[in-house]
Amino acid sequence: MSVLAALIAVAGIALHHSRSDDPRILVLATFAFAAWLLSLVALLAALRARSVVLSVVALVLVGAGVFQYGPLVGPSGIFDDDDNAHPAVPLRVMVQNLEFGRAAPHDVVRAVRGDEVDLLMTVEATPESADALRTAGLTELLPHEATATAPGTEGVAVFSRYPLSPADRIPGFSLGVLRTEMAGPSGPVTVVAVHPVAPVFDGPRSVEEADRLRSYLGGLPGPAPVVVGGDFNATWDHVRFRKLRELGYSDSVSAGGDGWVPTWPADRSFPPVLGIDHILARGAVAVGRTNTVEVGRTDHLGVLATVQLPDGR
Repeated sequence: MSVLAALIAVAGIALHHSRSDDPRILVLATFAFAAWLLSLVALLAALRARSVVLSVVALVLVGAGVFQYGPLVGPSGIFDDDDNAHPAVPLRVMVQNLEFGRAAPHDVVRAVRGDEVDLLMTVEATPESADALRTAGLTELLPHEATATAPGTEGVAVFSRYPLSPADRIPGFSLGVLRTEMAGPSGPVTVVAVHPVAPVFDGPRSVEEADRLRSYLGGLPGPAPVVVGGDFNATWDHVRFRKLRELGYSDSVSAGGDGWVPTWPADRSFPPVLGIDHILARGAVAVGRTNTVEVGRTDHLGVLATVQLPDGR
């Protein structure tokens, strides 16, 4: 048992760092964390068997996982109770996959109202779902919008408390990437709503779109802050997602030390197990305070986070 659990844990650690383009590896990497957890089983089994060698191996594996997953739970210190410590203007952001546009619009509006959301980014936004959100009262709360709706899974729509420029749909993404400029509470903010394809559906395409998204986000001009959100179809265990940090982007979970925030699947008899919906920011003072909200008739939880914008007023 100890040897088998250790081997699976080794595979999990290797998958976490894998840069492979093989679609099968990409899918397996989604479950790297679960594989690594077996290092704890290996350690307990080794201690019970009083095997010094296996105990040392298991301890090394546990330590490796603590190192690679530590940023998700480590204290960040970026949010301070003293508002003067980091002069900034908070922007509350929500991301929601509407699942073919079927998500319950009143649940979305209730979350926006209850959490005082300033910016909502939706994917799989159909024309009908955008109309339903408006009818449910969304535009009373977020009166500005930039939409590129489409049937099925290819639509993207952004709603905001602050003025938005017309939607710019970025070519080269099969499920939709939308950019808009927001006249934010402390100055201009570039907003990008994303939905790259999942490796389980099209492995080669997912690699291509992940690389293209990284190139696009890296090429956005500064110094205005950039807020990115959507269904990335990638977890912390996907190296291409983590490499966005090299471009100056911080995701709300690791930057805020908010732990694991699973969002999918949200329509099963068991809780969500994968965190594939994310909110990121570049050029912000901080991003964090991540939590989720349940919305009916969709297989994704909504994700909420606070982006602390530089106070340029």
